Amino acid sequence: MVSTRYRGIAGARVCGKGSLKSSRIAISPVWALSTPKTNLAVMSNERSKTPLFQLSVAERVLIHLSRIRFDRGSDTVPRGVCQEGISEAVGILRSHVPRAVKDLISDGFLEEGKRHVKDGGKRMKVYLITPRGSERARQIERGMLSLVIPAKIQGTVVQGMTVEQLENAFHRRIDVLHLTGEEEYIDLDLVATTGITDFSDSPKAVSFLDREEALEKMKRFLKSRSIVLAVYGAKGIGTSCLVKHFIEMLDEWNVLWISLAKHRTRASIEERVAAFAKLLHTKPETILESSAGVNTLIVADGYFDVDENVTEFFSDLTGRVAGAKLIVTCRDSTPSYSRFYRKEHLDSGAAQEMTLKGLPDDAARVLLGNAEIPDEAFRRIHVMSRGSPMILTMLRERDEDGLRKNTTFTNEEIRFLLVEAATKNEN
Repeated sequence: MVSTRYRGIAGARVCGKGSLKSSRIAISPVWALSTPKTNLAVMSNERSKTPLFQLSVAERVLIHLSRIRFDRGSDTVPRGVCQEGISEAVGILRSHVPRAVKDLISDGFLEEGKRHVKDGGKRMKVYLITPRGSERARQIERGMLSLVIPAKIQGTVVQGMTVEQLENAFHRRIDVLHLTGEEEYIDLDLVATTGITDFSDSPKAVSFLDREEALEKMKRFLKSRSIVLAVYGAKGIGTSCLVKHFIEMLDEWNVLWISLAKHRTRASIEERVAAFAKLLHTKPETILESSAGVNTLIVADGYFDVDENVTEFFSDLTGRVAGAKLIVTCRDSTPSYSRFYRKEHLDSGAAQEMTLKGLPDDAARVLLGNAEIPDEAFRRIHVMSRGSPMILTMLRERDEDGLRKNTTFTNEEIRFLLVEAATKNEN
């Protein structure tokens, strides 16, 4: 099952007993949610009327819309993007939705249009999130990770832990849209348990934009009978970021992340798998070779120029008929003789491939961060960078040293790109 896990208030931190300070977002009153509070077993705060946090209605709308996955080119869209679906998800009157989305549209976070809605009749008004809106929603969600909220589990109230620490320690998923900010604590015994994860090897979260088609392919892979998915891309194109974003959306899956830059030998990889199996109270062979591993996913990140024994290890996993699924991120320059699967694996469906390309124009503009850049200057940057998130980020941050170390650009090309990235329209 694939579902989303989103969290957050951008830039928020909790001080003392629940008072909130934020230097990045405006805090406004929260409308009553249509979802009953008892779903999260939240206990009202009788001792203090100071909310632990508050999300504005607009922020809740943005988070809600960022969770909905569909083909944007289709004329039929999910019910959640129409006024009725938004009102039910966020807990406001349908007549209040236009007011809630007005600023989001003017700020470029949403686009308004008319589409057919699933199980509906005539075309109706819908609201589609833009790449800029998706990035803003993720900023809000990531801020929740550092928010401190008391929690109760097995009769004991736990104090001083952040949302991220609570989720990791107790394998629970805390959904910010079901919180009002007035809770004294959350009863974790009544919150859905999530799968056991080990992301200690994974890269830090970075900006993630416009990869809906790739996410859909990965979702289909999990539902398929295939054992292995190889994700190819050039250095800095965002394969690791894509997979990290995808697995953070999974619910009820056990996920292990293995960095092949850190674990370069077969023995080291097997030790990592064995340690994860111990967390699951089972044996590695049970995860890898039997139906007991059906809800387990192993990510091997950075398959490039690896030891022959490592290639053999992944080749053995590809030949299985049961067990954990495997996603491997690979450099697109990996020679064919170093690949761990063969054509017959692709033909039989045991293995799948996908190649990640650069960001399209609109997402690349957002990541570059210069809203006033002339079209011609942006076109030159987009062509030379091939839409690479790594290069666009370095240009935005004016990281000249990083461009020298991580790209094949000459010094003259780097200086040219930095000048172009800072150019603004004269009018």
